[in-house]
Amino acid sequence: MSELQGLQLSRDELRGRGCAVAGVVVDPVETNADLVRAAGLGFPILADPDLRMIDAYGLRHPGAGPDGHDIAHSASVLIDRDGIVRWAFVTRNFRVRPTPTNVLAAIDALPGTP
Repeated sequence: MSELQGLQLSRDELRGRGCAVAGVVVDPVETNADLVRAAGLGFPILADPDLRMIDAYGLRHPGAGPDGHDIAHSASVLIDRDGIVRWAFVTRNFRVRPTPTNVLAAIDALPGTP
């Protein structure tokens, strides 16, 4: 949750770099809507219960969810307008996440970033 709140606090800096923020999880739409409201997020948390997007980016974590269901690895990913991954931080420890400063630095390091 703190990663999401950190991104919320950095939204203006991210927008200034031409970035939009969205989360993708396997949870149902209703759960995500509750999270967005409770955390005061100004960006969407999208539902991917069939893991289509998660699989497209190779982030499936087989059997790691409740009752052995598949979920996504904890990841922060920068994807360009063409759907190409330009930077990714993937961890097996959901408590280890990049800070907004890490994300902003990754954006600034991309070729063509002003």
